[in-house]
Amino acid sequence: MNTNTPSLNTEHQKYFNLDMRFNKSTNAVHRGREKKYLALLLAARFGFISAITCEAIWQIKRHKVLESLNRIVKEGLLSIAETDRAADGRIYVLTHSGAKFASDLMRIDIPFRSAQEPITQVNQNAIMHDSIMSFVLSLGLQNQTKDGIPKPLWNGYLTELEFKRIHTSSNIKNVDALVQLANGEVAAVELEASFKRKQQHEKTLLKLRDAMLGENRLYDKVFIIPCSNKINSDTQRFHKQLFEEMPHRYDRKTKQPLLSETEANKLQEKIIYRTKFIDPIEQTFYR
Repeated sequence: MNTNTPSLNTEHQKYFNLDMRFNKSTNAVHRGREKKYLALLLAARFGFISAITCEAIWQIKRHKVLESLNRIVKEGLLSIAETDRAADGRIYVLTHSGAKFASDLMRIDIPFRSAQEPITQVNQNAIMHDSIMSFVLSLGLQNQTKDGIPKPLWNGYLTELEFKRIHTSSNIKNVDALVQLANGEVAAVELEASFKRKQQHEKTLLKLRDAMLGENRLYDKVFIIPCSNKINSDTQRFHKQLFEEMPHRYDRKTKQPLLSETEANKLQEKIIYRTKFIDPIEQTFYR
């Protein structure tokens, strides 16, 4: 077995195998347990959980979501951290007991750093970004047809936090997430939450080339998730320009094109712009 094949990477697979779907039980006791377990897993995997994500997954009104999360707080498994960085003004982080409980559920060790103030347990600059990622990855798992038949966009995922723990080399481009598709392929997920300069897009394309077309492939394709229609148009415009320009520009050190024509064509095939989430993201986080 070639463990360099993205779909067979054993370190990734244990995270892909975690069941993060919410299967709504008709039994109130079982339903409460499912909510609790999923909230703890989300907090463990993203560093925190937001009521916004829970509301989207559980499909219940906000006051009911807060009641459920506050019960978990009273059990001593979560702590509330109020912050202006969150779209709704608060997030929930694991306590030491919560981290131990989540580790037992996942059967994976979760590093825990205790802090006097719960908000200091997370990277505050990334709260909005990570909230949107937990929202998108969860909605992808819960995706259904118009008739209510489950049709997940992916079967499992690896968060940025987990990716960084596995891949510590500075030569590897961090990704916002990896997802495993039904056919076994692995896709990187890149959230485009802001406008970027052309040079930033160029650096990203070069790193994506190394990750997908190099000897040690990390994933098979990339899903670009734009947070607005304008960002989507801007990103695609720059990418189109760069795919045309880079095969005719040369690296000063190697004297080779920045991208060969073949690489440019392959990258264009492997980069997929997913606009499905634009409206839900704008309505939930930017209204």
